[in-house]
Amino acid sequence: MYHQPIIILGMHRSGTTMITQLLENLGLFVGTEKEVNHEALFFWEINNWIFDLHTATPEKPHNMRYKNMACEKVIIESLEYFVQSSKRKQYLGSLTSTFNSIKDVAIPFGWKDPKNTFTIDFWKHVFPNPKIIHIYRNPIDSVSSYIERDLVLKNKFVWNWKKKIKRNFLISKHFHENFRLTSIEEGYHLWEEYITKALSLKQEFPDYLEIKYEDFLAQPEPYIHQLISFCGLKMDEEKIKNELNKIDGTKAYSFIKNTQYVEIYHQLKNQPIVQQLGYDAII
Repeated sequence: MYHQPIIILGMHRSGTTMITQLLENLGLFVGTEKEVNHEALFFWEINNWIFDLHTATPEKPHNMRYKNMACEKVIIESLEYFVQSSKRKQYLGSLTSTFNSIKDVAIPFGWKDPKNTFTIDFWKHVFPNPKIIHIYRNPIDSVSSYIERDLVLKNKFVWNWKKKIKRNFLISKHFHENFRLTSIEEGYHLWEEYITKALSLKQEFPDYLEIKYEDFLAQPEPYIHQLISFCGLKMDEEKIKNELNKIDGTKAYSFIKNTQYVEIYHQLKNQPIVQQLGYDAII
């Protein structure tokens, strides 16, 4: 029996890593080699390549909306090649000898990457009936967490020997990672881009599950049962209990403790999409 993949997506810093790790612990195969945010390197690297072809980045996904038929054909043919090439070992690991293609995988499997929000337009040609899990979080917490992470990992404009070499050869790519996330207000527009695109997928894919991060934290058990059923996993009450013990409900609406963030929230709470998702009456 073949399985269609579980494709996990949503804005960065919205709980996608938490949900992915939970599902993996409950039996979902999400890849052998993974990067720090629990994203399968096989799909993560290919998604990066697709973004590069569109001269887009995760923080500037705008160009992903522009379609070029010739480029799309190349991408789809390449994805078909990659899922059955030797590169698949990066994802399948010890299962490589069992499955000649990732399309042949006969166990519940999937992968997480916020970039899936935009690259799903290509992956759907390889996996025509995927199951989509969209996880979303209120914009202030999502964006502030993203900014704080990037300030630590990316946005320190440190003058070092690598950058001096790049400067000398006029190499600008990756000289500095991300200028966009300098404010909550600008980050909100990025959040809106991801959310709008992810919500639009609901009309296209019948197997589409939405998880509101804050609701999950408040009452995780029914959501875990729903996710297990959606992903076709086996119910294991002992494993479910272990996962429930790891969940920290205090992470919901963390921004309320920050007066500056609260002020920004009041400026944004009447935005249509904020109201649509029920975030207009947090305070």
